[in-house]
Amino acid sequence: MKNFYQELLISLPKSTGDHRKTWAELIVSNRIDLTELAPLMKEEHPISSRFLWLLSDVGLSDAPTLFTALPYLFSYCRENNPAQLHAFASYWSYVGVPEENEAAAIDYLFTWLLSPTINTSIKSRAILVLMQLVSKHPELKNELIASLKSQQNRYSADFEKRITKQLKELEK
Repeated sequence: MKNFYQELLISLPKSTGDHRKTWAELIVSNRIDLTELAPLMKEEHPISSRFLWLLSDVGLSDAPTLFTALPYLFSYCRENNPAQLHAFASYWSYVGVPEENEAAAIDYLFTWLLSPTINTSIKSRAILVLMQLVSKHPELKNELIASLKSQQNRYSADFEKRITKQLKELEK
């Protein structure tokens, strides 16, 4: 494990998507505990950001592997690298939100959706996750409708289409 951690520490800065997919497969096949790799989140850019990309590859390769580690990774990121928390919008969209993180996730997702400084990719993922959470927590529906309406006519045509589609779904 220590050797793999060191390999990532050295190789992540210049890694490609193919490298990260290979590492993701290695993590899954060898059942490497993602919580042991969490300190990579505290490293300088580009190590920390590429590690977060690697976590996405793990989630896309094997959702249960990422899902199991998410509570710890979320807590670790909140404590050690809160500027990177928006990556969790992607993770939650790939594998779901662990129950113990739902309350905090809902707060962050609405904050990201409504923030004028968050890009539309993160906003779009936040919408997808919030739509999943509304089905579990219907009391969020009106807040999500109001939030989506507040974002209309502010961004790209594609983002506007996403909002319109989700509003139609919510207003059924």
